[in-house]
Amino acid sequence: MFFDVLKFMFKNLFLNIKNEIINYKVKKKYPTLKLSGDVKISNCKFGNYNFLLNAIVTNSNFGDYSYVAKNSYINNCEVGKFCCIGPNVQIGLGEHPVKDFVSVHPVFYSDTSRLGYLFSKESHFQEYHHSEIGNDVWIGANVIIRGGVIIGDGAIVASGSVVTKDVAAFSIVGGVPAKEIKSRFNENEVMFLKKYKWWDKDIDFLKKNYLQFHDIKKLINDVYHV
Repeated sequence: MFFDVLKFMFKNLFLNIKNEIINYKVKKKYPTLKLSGDVKISNCKFGNYNFLLNAIVTNSNFGDYSYVAKNSYINNCEVGKFCCIGPNVQIGLGEHPVKDFVSVHPVFYSDTSRLGYLFSKESHFQEYHHSEIGNDVWIGANVIIRGGVIIGDGAIVASGSVVTKDVAAFSIVGGVPAKEIKSRFNENEVMFLKKYKWWDKDIDFLKKNYLQFHDIKKLINDVYHV
């Protein structure tokens, strides 16, 4: 019993050290990336000024200024610029077969297992799908987004929602399953933003003109009267 406890302690210590080394290498590669708390990163790319708090991110890419709040899990996802991902968000969880397969348990169809035992030596079912999060997207707390879903630019996902299908740009969705509540802007304003693509402007422009972003009508008026 005593040796089992020691083995467990040393295993956890080794994993923690390994994770710290990985994070150090990632930080060295992306110097503006900020990490806080227990962050786990695997096979990810980052832009400028990203922030991760107590998050697990795997097989994902992040655009400039996007952040992930505490206890969130992001997998197989392309995240755009200026995205706000709240706490306890789950994106890209593994799926289980619900049709034809006799059992939903991955030991029958997956070539990877956390159980330490497999019946199958190859994968017979696609468990993970690639998701896309546009630019300037706000995902509230406790949201679940099914793998393979595309969230359009400027969309807002209300807290506690379960997103099972694509979300239109600049729409606000919520519920279980999530449904469109309304659009953030009128049709002409949405057309303007899709064409203007302010998130692709350089940092000097954004610093100089940030006050324009406080009023969509003023921004449109200023752009067309330059």
